[in-house]
Amino acid sequence: MKVSIPESIQDITLEQFQTLVALDDDISDRDLDVEKVKIFIGLTDEQIDSISESDFKDLVLAIDEALNKPSEFQQRFKMNGVLFGFHPNLDKMLTGEYVDLMNYNSEPETLHKLMAILFRPITTKDLSGNYKIAKYNGSDEWCEIMKQTPLHIVNGALIFFLNLSKELLINIQKYSTAQELARGNKHQIFGLSGDGMQPS
Repeated sequence: MKVSIPESIQDITLEQFQTLVALDDDISDRDLDVEKVKIFIGLTDEQIDSISESDFKDLVLAIDEALNKPSEFQQRFKMNGVLFGFHPNLDKMLTGEYVDLMNYNSEPETLHKLMAILFRPITTKDLSGNYKIAKYNGSDEWCEIMKQTPLHIVNGALIFFLNLSKELLINIQKYSTAQELARGNKHQIFGLSGDGMQPS
């Protein structure tokens, strides 16, 4: 029997990953391994029963190694002949994009919708590497196609957002601390300026 084994995370699609994480939490380790082989290699229960235990374990190990390969952020990727680009200017997101982004967050079951906001087809690009992406018409326009996105693209985008969120949180905390200090100093100034004054 010839099978196609995922050699890296690039060979795994978002849809396959979503299918995996949707499995019951109380599934046994053995059943989980069987499901992995069915999802990522495409074998049926009958085919799995017909292979040796050592081959089965090798398949599971290959899948686990592929799933755990590190990912880096990629600004562009090609899928089904279409070049997709990451949102070129997050500071200028439309209200609809931002609201949907907050609603979907990074839950596994809605990652394809999140990806449809962050990545869209590149419509124009210049020699400097700058580009524009297709107008946002809601995540439904591209979300089904995004299920076929290689998992390393998804993970890279999530890592980018995690780092961005951390920076944002640090900046918010710094801003809040500065505001509190400013308020405290203001109260001190008002307190000192009125010290020793007699009521009229």
